[in-house]
Amino acid sequence: MIEILQFLFATAKDQNLYFNQESLIKELLNEHKFTLDEVTDAMAWFVPVVNGGKGLEINPLATRSISSWEEKYVPRAILEQILEWEQSHSISLIEREILLDRLAELGLDWQVEQDEMQPILEGLIYHLQHYKYNLLGLEKIEGPYYWEANFTVH
Repeated sequence: MIEILQFLFATAKDQNLYFNQESLIKELLNEHKFTLDEVTDAMAWFVPVVNGGKGLEINPLATRSISSWEEKYVPRAILEQILEWEQSHSISLIEREILLDRLAELGLDWQVEQDEMQPILEGLIYHLQHYKYNLLGLEKIEGPYYWEANFTVH
């Protein structure tokens, strides 16, 4: 599954998870010869990402500490990078939680070294910041040329 995630992020095919998932699955199976189990695992791994982190509890007023589970399954340098991004406001709280959740889940199921996880981290953060909200129109546009009643940019 690590190879599928790296492939999806390296080729920007991860955007197809929203509107063209069936075609993406066929391509992974037929053209790139990944196994059905690998593809199924990868699609399941993306479910919380595609759902926008629904179900993750976030208290913006609380101090976030890294759990022993996260420390065990996510390389230290990756954890530090995520926390640095959050402190510099490069990522939102929900993005932080999705990153920690998905990377720890990945480390739980597979032995993943930092150099293997780094492209997945970078691809996932790019995905979160560019595809989900932009493709589905979940982010409100602020400005004088936007009229919310009909979702039209004037």
